[in-house]
Amino acid sequence: MTALTRAWTLPMRALLILVTMILLAAVTQLLGAGQHPRAPAQQPPADAGAGLPRTAPADLDSGTGATTGDPADLVRINADIAFWSSRFQKNRLDFVSANQWGLNEIALGRETGDVTAYLRANAAFEASIGTFAANPGAIDAKAGVLVSLHRFEQARDLASTELVKYPGDQTALATLGDAKLELGDVAGARVAYDKAVALGSSAALLVREGHLAFIVGDTRTALADSRAAVAAGDQEGAEGERAAFYRYQLGDTLISTGDRAGAQAAYADALRQDPRSFLALSGLARVAAANGDLTEAISLLSNAIAVVPQPEFAARRADLYVLRNATGDQTRAADDMATVQAIAQLAGEAANVYDRALSLYLANHGLEPARALSLAQNELTARKDVYGYDAAAWALLAAGQASDADAMMAKALAFGTRDAKLLYHAGMIAAAVGDRGRAIDALRASLALDPSFDAFQAERARQTLAGL
Repeated sequence: MTALTRAWTLPMRALLILVTMILLAAVTQLLGAGQHPRAPAQQPPADAGAGLPRTAPADLDSGTGATTGDPADLVRINADIAFWSSRFQKNRLDFVSANQWGLNEIALGRETGDVTAYLRANAAFEASIGTFAANPGAIDAKAGVLVSLHRFEQARDLASTELVKYPGDQTALATLGDAKLELGDVAGARVAYDKAVALGSSAALLVREGHLAFIVGDTRTALADSRAAVAAGDQEGAEGERAAFYRYQLGDTLISTGDRAGAQAAYADALRQDPRSFLALSGLARVAAANGDLTEAISLLSNAIAVVPQPEFAARRADLYVLRNATGDQTRAADDMATVQAIAQLAGEAANVYDRALSLYLANHGLEPARALSLAQNELTARKDVYGYDAAAWALLAAGQASDADAMMAKALAFGTRDAKLLYHAGMIAAAVGDRGRAIDALRASLALDPSFDAFQAERARQTLAGL
């Protein structure tokens, strides 16, 4: 895997990087050969990373290098974390070790889905910058971590500050675009991405451009960019987790635009690249559920949960248990529902990462409507993106405020995004306000576009249509 190309416009930045490399080389010499095999590479790649599903695609961060999908990668990453964090604790002026510690925490978060790894990464980069303020690598990485922690305003501000000093910092431009898109500033995101691309395209930037195209309803460009990202990643030497991520993103775009068979092929290809890809497993589960094979979908989701116990995976499996309704399934569903909230609580300081997913889960099932609404509205205060308006609208409907939900849903639809879940929510809200024609149109469009968006809710859409 290669990093995003950097184009510095000020000689001082190149000098700072050179000084850092010299210091790292000196550290390596002091360590001596063989004392720490497979130490991670110094230069952090700043391409697409955590690869969360389309509801949170901006979690695109840096790391220490490609993993291969081999379980030994996890052993290596944890060993590297122990090594570099220990070195930093022994010498709090060793910003090089702090940087390496942070980069490996990012790699751990990407490999395991453990959001608390990003908290530790943030702490490591804070310490590094505190020791050596003119530390562009740590600043860029920290901004990416802030995106992963859904601290989008902080990420935007940090990237913007860095760009004042170094306008040609492609990593900062990409992160700025990510943060602005999540904050609902589509025009600002486009400007940032265009500037980054002008410095040299890459698979990472193609993924970003494809997602932006999807958000504004340009599905043709979204598909073209997603396919191009896979090809570019292969040319860049992406392998393992990274190669799987680009294929997962292609599959996600395909299934969201109605090509379920193509998506299945892309997800399967992703799984071949990285047998531990929880994203590919969840994608294949989505396909299986839409095809009516609930048992296979449950099995695939169980495999994904074994790798990364994401609350959204547990919520989806709970719904599948309810739909299948075999002996013991209701108990299994109840267990998964309890797990959803437990995982969010375990995230501690990073629990806000799950606020939107938790709000949707509660609203989907008519649970704690006041809490669902509070979670959605609190997040919308800063994060005014298409899915933020959608989540707030859905929570308003669950709270019995159909007229307010309808007005909020109009704001979500104004982005132009062609997403089956949005259309489903719009249809159910229209039905609640008594607009039968609009409800029928939206629900039919949702099921025609992508009935895989949610097996449980798709069945509810069919039942609602039958009663209209």
